[in-house]
Amino acid sequence: MTCISCTIGNMAEKRRKLRPGLMLAMEFLVIILTGTLLLALPVSHKEGVDLSLIDAFFVSTSAVCVTGLTPVDISQTLSLFGSTVLMMLVQLGGVGYAIVAVFLIMMTSGKMHMMTSNLIKDSFGADNRTSIRSLIAVVFGCTAFFELAGAALLMIPFSEGHTIPEALYLALFHSVSAFNNAGFDLFSTSLMGWNDNPIVVLTIAFLIIFGGLGFMIYADILSNIRKKMLTVHTKIVLLTTAVLVIAGMLLFHMTIDGISWLNAFFQSVTTRTAGYFSIDQSSLPASAYLLTIVLMFIGASPGSTGGGVKTTSIFTAFMTSFSSILGRKPVVFRREIESESIMKAFFMITLAMLFIMLTTLMLTMAEPDIPFDAILYETISAFATVGLTMGITPQLSSISKIILIIAMFVGRVGLITILASFARSSSGNVNYLGEKIVIG
Repeated sequence: MTCISCTIGNMAEKRRKLRPGLMLAMEFLVIILTGTLLLALPVSHKEGVDLSLIDAFFVSTSAVCVTGLTPVDISQTLSLFGSTVLMMLVQLGGVGYAIVAVFLIMMTSGKMHMMTSNLIKDSFGADNRTSIRSLIAVVFGCTAFFELAGAALLMIPFSEGHTIPEALYLALFHSVSAFNNAGFDLFSTSLMGWNDNPIVVLTIAFLIIFGGLGFMIYADILSNIRKKMLTVHTKIVLLTTAVLVIAGMLLFHMTIDGISWLNAFFQSVTTRTAGYFSIDQSSLPASAYLLTIVLMFIGASPGSTGGGVKTTSIFTAFMTSFSSILGRKPVVFRREIESESIMKAFFMITLAMLFIMLTTLMLTMAEPDIPFDAILYETISAFATVGLTMGITPQLSSISKIILIIAMFVGRVGLITILASFARSSSGNVNYLGEKIVIG
């Protein structure tokens, strides 16, 4: 017993020495591997259907990274147990992984350390002033409210042609998947069979939006209901989200022949990290294709269930570039944007573009028979944890699936987080003479 206690204590001590970013990545990996083993079990498959280990690994990664890409038809492959495991993986990947980490760490060490507290705050985009208890309360409260409300609304259309228990399960599964921006469905063709049903389309769309705003937005709104003084971060997220959704809807309606306003709105929403689709993505015209990959690249907001380079990064980069042209400092809502935020935004965008280019190159080499536009679409979708596809996922080789698994993992954990985990802190600062470099 004493040896076991010593072993647990040593493990806890080693965990405390790990950097928060590396610990976060390891927590993700543990959940992914656990999900892989569960999905590979025969009980997770429908009778007469088999799921290979690589496909189970792919689906588990896609679920924990809330992406939605899958090499198999979930509705025809997974049993009730398997789809329930998938739903739990989506929930953990979207909002609960850090919370679970707290319980695991407290079980092994008996208390929460400062590094663990910072890990939780970093994963949700909170600052040091935020209380862990209030943050967890907001996460659990908002998640329960939106997912239960979404399930209640989806029960209405799903009740037609299904028994009450079946409709309840379908409603809950798709509500969880939508709020966590995952995009997994149990209909084989996503929402194409429901694209004329406003209750289904609008409920899923607003669950995606609410899940993609970030939990700190809700914490800020709830704490400032009376004061009506929202932070600059909240204002930027709400403004950028509204502009992207409205502009996307208008442009999709202009570029896709015969698309309804309802589906144009949904395409604008879902392309920013959700993965559901109400129209065939393989038949998009070139203009709509370009618009889709741009929106996928931007993604959701920091501390949310979505991916991408984030709305705040794009907003900061745009405002900085615009202000630089005018010869002014970047100011928004009467606040000057800090140089650290500017550097991080451009760094994030640059890193993401380089990673996408490298991943696309590797996939084109591994899959020479697949068109380039479909591979680029798949790559950005995986990295931005969107889940939209032009239908090539089932055709990919094992090596290509591994490449996309890495892309989904990196996209969800974050490039900066991963690089910072392995970066060595300098022992001292050395000042060098400045040198002007000709740009442009």
